Amino acid sequence: MNKNYFFNLFPKEDEFLIASIWEDICLCLDIDYPVYGNIFLPPQIWMKVRDFCNSININIFCYGLTSESEKKLVIFAPSHFKIEDLNPEITFFKIDGSNKFKNLQHKDFLGSIMSLGLKREALGDILVKNNIAYCISSNDIFNIIKNNLNQINTIPVKIDVTDSEIIPELEFKEFTDTVVSFRLDSIIASISNLSRNISVNLIESGDVLVNYNVEKSKSKVIEIGSIITIRKKGKFIIDRCLGENKKGKFKILIKQYI
Repeated sequence: MNKNYFFNLFPKEDEFLIASIWEDICLCLDIDYPVYGNIFLPPQIWMKVRDFCNSININIFCYGLTSESEKKLVIFAPSHFKIEDLNPEITFFKIDGSNKFKNLQHKDFLGSIMSLGLKREALGDILVKNNIAYCISSNDIFNIIKNNLNQINTIPVKIDVTDSEIIPELEFKEFTDTVVSFRLDSIIASISNLSRNISVNLIESGDVLVNYNVEKSKSKVIEIGSIITIRKKGKFIIDRCLGENKKGKFKILIKQYI
């Protein structure tokens, strides 16, 4: 394996974090046995780690709150290991702040959890619905939260283990639009309802991410299934191409995260 190549994949990330991931990969190869990560990695990291592991014939298994979640805990395993052979020490749980007086938001739950002295990467994504936060963490972190978090703001909460099957799916707003091509500038102009010039400025200023990585090439061709993030505008999935009209434009189905 080429260590320099691996580190160069993450020029803007924390070197200690990347070094820790590298050590886990090396350990997996040395002992020929799964190595369990203990933090939840953001998509711009775990996606590149996944591609790297695929290139060196190591299995990588990623665990998040849902299949659509951004932050994931990773396990490295020799190629002969299957997912059913693993025993990740993770807990799905809910923080129930049901009440009649205040509508609790994501920031309320996250802020209260962080006030326990935990780092953000100790926890996966948090999905809030009807004053209930659905969460995932390692078993140890869950026990800390369970034993120390009593309220969100002034609202008493109840914390319980839950089943991953009952966690709500992410919600999207769907809409269709037409684009002249699948170039990034064309896609951005379409989904943001902005002019082509303004869209190009957003791209060149680094305000557009494709699959969680900043993309400054306006001519980049976007594949179906790509996740497009426009800072201060939202996050979108280019879900499907619904066909081409008589004028040669493409009709696309877009899902916007809400």
